[in-house]
Amino acid sequence: MSDFVINDYFLHQEARAIVDEILSQADEGQDIEELIWQAVDGHEWVIYTYKALKLCAECNTTDGEAMLEDAGQNFTSLSDHVTAVAYWTLYVACRDYLNELEEAA
Repeated sequence: MSDFVINDYFLHQEARAIVDEILSQADEGQDIEELIWQAVDGHEWVIYTYKALKLCAECNTTDGEAMLEDAGQNFTSLSDHVTAVAYWTLYVACRDYLNELEEAA
């Protein structure tokens, strides 16, 4: 059995950690949006089907599913679908946190 636990709290904490790390390491003029894309694209919760499936099962994926639908992405395999939903869910959580920081500044 795996010790991997995820829920909305952990999802949002991870999104904050991703954005905070990007902001602390980014050079002036770097595209923060692009850095978020890259970080989420290579994140273990996205690239490992088991973790993506757990994210989809345990977290609110409404925003991720909406982004997937808006992008017109359709998949024939469960693994491709859950990794895409996990990607968009984590990406939206990162963007939401970044927007919070920008509004507070």
